[in-house]
Amino acid sequence: MPEPTSTTATPVVAVHLGAHGPTARAVRDWCGTHRRELRRRGLTAHTSWSGLREAVPALDWRSDRSRRQLRDYLTATGPTLFSSHAPLGPVYRHTGGDLFPTAAAGVDGLGAALDDVPWTAHLSIGRHADALVEAWVAAVRAGHEVRFDDLYDATRDASWVPLAEHLVRTAGARAVTVHDAGATRPDRGAGPAVVSAVLTDLLGEPSSLGDDAAASPARHWSTRQVDVALAALPHLRSWDERRALRDFVDRSVDGDDAPCWPLTAVQEDELADRDAADRQRLAALGVTR
Repeated sequence: MPEPTSTTATPVVAVHLGAHGPTARAVRDWCGTHRRELRRRGLTAHTSWSGLREAVPALDWRSDRSRRQLRDYLTATGPTLFSSHAPLGPVYRHTGGDLFPTAAAGVDGLGAALDDVPWTAHLSIGRHADALVEAWVAAVRAGHEVRFDDLYDATRDASWVPLAEHLVRTAGARAVTVHDAGATRPDRGAGPAVVSAVLTDLLGEPSSLGDDAAASPARHWSTRQVDVALAALPHLRSWDERRALRDFVDRSVDGDDAPCWPLTAVQEDELADRDAADRQRLAALGVTR
């Protein structure tokens, strides 16, 4: 692996890896409503999933072709804010295991694409409880018949630290910042901090832009929607039927209740302890600023 790029020059690309969904949506929404201001300052914001898929159709972070396409996408128009969760891949496999199990390939792809380009990396994370619940609901919605307690038991060793460590190895410690949405005011989230930090990087001076970035709440199926899907899944025979079930639940099953929250009080306490342990390790790594 090449040595991390020096960050003594003003970064040409500031990358926000939105591991925390509400923060990622807050950054995307803010950039969408402030494009004129960004253009006035000579900055480009790439936050669109469809735009990334058009520029890098395969999203194969290991291939030389995709890395060249990613480089062109991020450097063609001058200083760029790139915000996406795509390089991180899925939060969990439906069978459990590590948090963001394929993220190393995406981070390596970014590092190779921006090998000789000054860049910084901003990672927004949240509470383990939120990440696990949202990943479980997404797995059920995708058609996997998995019970929450089974996924919980299969992810007991999950941590944000390996992902942060891999970013440090790729971009250099001074170029990496971890924004912990779980440690900020719940009504604000980490959106304002991320927008301000990435724009400060790109402008080469402190920026208060982003202070109005609004929190974006969790969006996933309600308990009733999940229960309907889990009741039906054992009777389905194909992925076409699973897709039809997902569409039916999205369209026809009442989802106006609060997002599903299957954690017990004991599980919430265990995950809160994991949050605290990760914060200590990230502080020691020197990336939470």
